[in-house]
Amino acid sequence: MNVLRRAAGAAVMVVATVALGACTAQVEGQAVPDTDAVATSTAPSVSLPTTGPATASSAGLSIDVEPGDCVALGGTVDDATIDNAECGSASSNYKVVDIVNTSETCPGDIDQTYFESFGGVEVGALCLDIDWVVGDCMELGGEDPQRIECGGAAVQGEEVTEILLDTADVNDCSMSGGGFVYRERNFVVCTDTL
Repeated sequence: MNVLRRAAGAAVMVVATVALGACTAQVEGQAVPDTDAVATSTAPSVSLPTTGPATASSAGLSIDVEPGDCVALGGTVDDATIDNAECGSASSNYKVVDIVNTSETCPGDIDQTYFESFGGVEVGALCLDIDWVVGDCMELGGEDPQRIECGGAAVQGEEVTEILLDTADVNDCSMSGGGFVYRERNFVVCTDTL
């Protein structure tokens, strides 16, 4: 089975200079589920109606998640790994927005897709956003985002100050630090750069 991931990079960082790049890569590997599959987040949930299978396992994926669950996506583009993770935990870096049959049907403003193929045909895809949690900090400069301690020495990242629904205008953020705009789904993650 081929495990594929593509950085969508669709969320637009406004004011700060961090940008998520777009690339496509195919990797050989296998997703290895973890036993921490409890999903509890303090952040407001931003979800879309599911356009595909109800669960990842029914889509043919090797990880069992539902929209709203979180995952730890890691490794490299050459050796990707994905595990279940508790939303807001140190290991969680993405939240499942939707589960679809093919990655090209994910919303255009997601942060990442994870999909698996068999014999060159996609067997299912996860549409993923960064697991933003108000009050938490994320480092975005590596292969995948990582939750970090806010205020640590020599730390570079983004502290989430608020998540605003029903707007795609970063100027609606109460702080002037900037944020990430998700235009298609009409919400903003307001951040301060560390």
